Formats: sequence, C-alpha cells, structure tokens
Amino acid sequence: MRKNICSLLLCLCCFVIWAGAAGAQGTQVMLGPGQELRISLPLEQGKSYEISMYVRTTVPHALATMTLQLVGDNGQVLEERAAQSALDAEGGWTILGFAHVPIPLKSGRWELVVTADQPGVYFWQNLSVLRSYDESRETIAYVVEPKPAPVQPAEDEFEEKQPEFYTGLVVDARHLEVRRGISPRIYSESGQLIYGGVLAPQEVVQERGVVGYGSELTPELLQRLQISPDDPYVNPLIIKAIGVADAAKTGVYISAEDTERILQAMARYDFFARYAVIFLVN
Repeated sequence: MRKNICSLLLCLCCFVIWAGAAGAQGTQVMLGPGQELRISLPLEQGKSYEISMYVRTTVPHALATMTLQLVGDNGQVLEERAAQSALDAEGGWTILGFAHVPIPLKSGRWELVVTADQPGVYFWQNLSVLRSYDESRETIAYVVEPKPAPVQPAEDEFEEKQPEFYTGLVVDARHLEVRRGISPRIYSESGQLIYGGVLAPQEVVQERGVVGYGSELTPELLQRLQISPDDPYVNPLIIKAIGVADAAKTGVYISAEDTERILQAMARYDFFARYAVIFLVN
C-alpha cells in the first residue's frame, strides 16, 4: 500500500513539473503554408477591444501574421485587419496584436487567425482580449475627457501660461533590463496601455520601427522627433521608466505623474501618431 502511494505521489510530481514546463513554453501549434491557428472571439458590436498574444519559434526568418476576421454565415470574410511581426529566431516571445479595434455594427462571427510564412513548430500564450474605453481600462490613454475652457489670459501672460510644446517622447530605461523589440509598449503605473504601435504600417515597422533606440540622446537619434524634415525644431518630453513590462522585457511602466504629463502634451500635439518615441537602453 505504502509503495503504491509513493508511486502515485511520484507520478503527480512528474505531472506538475511537466505541466509547469508546458505552461512556460506555451501551447504548441504547427504553422506555415496551409496551416493556421484559428480562435473564435465573442466580440460585441459597437464596442472596442485591445487584442494581443505572445508568439515564439526557433524557425529562422519567420514572419507571423495575426488577422482579425468578421466571417458571415456563408463563410465569406466580410471584414478583416492584420498585424505582422518578425519573430525572434532564438525563441524569444514576440507580441502580436491590435491596440484598438472598434467593432462595427455588422452581423457575423469574429475569428482570430494566426499564420506564419515559414513552416515549423510555433508556440503561443497569453491571449488577451480587453474592452477599450470602459471605466476600468482605456487602451488609448491619450484620449482625454474634455475640460471646462480656461480663462483667457492677457496677451502678456499668454506665453507663460501655455503648456510646453513637445515634439516627441523619450523614455529613459537605462537603469532597467529592457530589451530592444519590434513592438515595445508603454504602460501606466495602473496597467493602462499608453503606447503600443501595433497598428503601425508594415513599412514603418521594417524601415524605422515604432520606437528609436539608443544609449544616449545623439543629434542623429533626436531627428526622429522632428515635426518634419524641413523643421529642425526638437523638444523631447523626457520621462523615466519605473519598471519592466511583458514577458519579452521590451515594454515599460511609467509613473502616474508622467502619464499625466504625456496626456497634457498629447492635447497639444499627437507625436504618437508620428511614432516620435525613443527608448534609451543599455
């Protein structure tokens, strides 16, 4: 009897160890030409969502694509949007996703499809489908509520009263173990997504990236924050990251105070729309 109990405990321990290892490496799926991962999503009409997942592989030069499709009753794709990302050939996790997806008032079922251009074994985990713009979470944090109009200052006080005009954002993360990535994200201290760039056009991602990287603010790096090539004016809003986000360690958390500074700056000029963001890393 005692021998049977010991054998059972040993089997349970082995199962727990195996399950932990499986959870750490994610769920295996075969991708490539003619192969896909398809997941049905219960998305509500008229609402907006943030959708993301982590994907990894050791297949070299692999490009993964996440496609959100609205499928009709006859199987026809009525609407779709896609996001692509090159994967780390060394097996590191890469985020695929959409920062803000408004769901139209159309009938049909929503399906999330993940494909890859190179055949092989892939792993995925942490599928996240979050409502945007609800009371607990805002995906696009720089959309601010309207405030009462301020009292108009006198002309001689105008320059002093106006908030400073910033042309871009610099996140200093040199004191943290932040890695360079294709789709780094900035989160507020409370977990709100401030910046993701996951909807950036593929040519932007490939040619210049959604953020610029450097260890120092060189003149060449600061050119990213210019309003236009013909206007050399640059005034960066510099903040300091307070923590590392995401399993891939490419994202950062910032303080509530710095989040408010970004909101105020974005009210004057939307530098996120121009991907005028720099990460300082070691």
